[in-house]
Amino acid sequence: MKTRITQVETEYACLWFYPEVGIIHHQFLQPISGDDFRSVLMSGLRLMQEHGAQKWLSDDRKNSILPAEDSAWSQDYWLPRAYQAGWKYWAVLPPAKARGQINMKRLMEFVGEQRKVLIDVFSDPDQAWQWLASQSAE
Repeated sequence: MKTRITQVETEYACLWFYPEVGIIHHQFLQPISGDDFRSVLMSGLRLMQEHGAQKWLSDDRKNSILPAEDSAWSQDYWLPRAYQAGWKYWAVLPPAKARGQINMKRLMEFVGEQRKVLIDVFSDPDQAWQWLASQSAE
């Protein structure tokens, strides 16, 4: 049985940590932005820093397009800190709606250009989990 530690549980999002496999998993429950969005990412960043977690499963199926200021914050503030903390693997379940997919695609391309994180996109959360679990931590 996998140990699951709940880090965030709000009306907007949940964030869990699975210490045995070093996977951080967030699930957006509805469109999210601002402090709610940032607190989820910062909680995951702390897990990377404190536990050496390198794997992140983003379940954004119920999210929509991010405001420009949140996109800029994630690229300019959060990403450099995530890289520094050792982030290596990202499994993505993109937003169901096209508007949200555009935003997520841009972010994945930006992260991919840095060549620091291996990214794969999924429609099934179990497949995303299996892919992440199969990646060996360095």
